[in-house]
Amino acid sequence: MHQLSFQTAIKYQPHRSEGLRDTLGRPLRDLRISVIDRCNFRCPYCMPEKEYSKHYTFLKNEEWLSFEEIVRVTRLFAQNGVKKIRITGGEPLLRPDLAELISSLKNIDGVEDVALTTNGLLLAKFAAALKKSGLNRLT
Repeated sequence: MHQLSFQTAIKYQPHRSEGLRDTLGRPLRDLRISVIDRCNFRCPYCMPEKEYSKHYTFLKNEEWLSFEEIVRVTRLFAQNGVKKIRITGGEPLLRPDLAELISSLKNIDGVEDVALTTNGLLLAKFAAALKKSGLNRLT
């Protein structure tokens, strides 16, 4: 297997028509979007106590990216070759009207797949709306 040196990799400048590429020249096709920083669990893997102590301050709701901002950013990435979107958090099902956002993302030209990463606790409550929104996958 041929390895590129770090210096060679960082010199790579993609042409706009080729879409987004990483430092090794591989096309970027996936975009992960964290829609909320809160979670209904406090698992040590995602929220280690050292960083998320009782004094940790979460973002205020008005500091979250709006759905309009998320759709705009996704559209820009899709125009540059991104095809798969993964919605994460915290726990994304805590974000109000998430199915509406997913539906909007599914309607962006170039987006082929929208997935959601969840801990599953709230899934029964939202499963029908998520299916109707066009969500492709859950993990």
